[in-house]
Amino acid sequence: MRDIEGILPWTKSCFVCGVENPGGLHLRSRIEKGRVFIDYETRAEDVGYRHIVHGGIATTLLDEVMTWAAIVEMKGICVAAEMTTRLKRALEVGVSVRVEGWVVKASRRVCYTEGRILDSSGAELLVSTGKYMPMPADGVELTEKDFVVSPESINPKDIIA
Repeated sequence: MRDIEGILPWTKSCFVCGVENPGGLHLRSRIEKGRVFIDYETRAEDVGYRHIVHGGIATTLLDEVMTWAAIVEMKGICVAAEMTTRLKRALEVGVSVRVEGWVVKASRRVCYTEGRILDSSGAELLVSTGKYMPMPADGVELTEKDFVVSPESINPKDIIA
């Protein structure tokens, strides 16, 4: 993983980080020592069953950190080609978690990632693997225009070649 550290850029529209997405989570990812992190407190709105976070929300959080790990590694916008997530313990509503993603290996065409969600004691709740590929060229320009440039974060131009 490249030697970049700090708050990662966010976008206007993304469900996880988008500042203009009224239904979004409005979260910020950060990169430290080659790993991407999000700290999150699960909300009542995240529920699947009465007290358990919906698997789609948990997987979305994992996809976010693994996507950013791939973007940093590949120096370009990446999208998920395949993702597998395994539940080890239920992710409950109203708890603080750390979501973490990193690159395992990469080639020019595919980036292999892993991720996990940890509870406040450090126990793994979910683990995930993913394959990420560079975004097709026709979507890159639109995606790059969606980034918010802020003095609070790493400039997208310092990540994306």
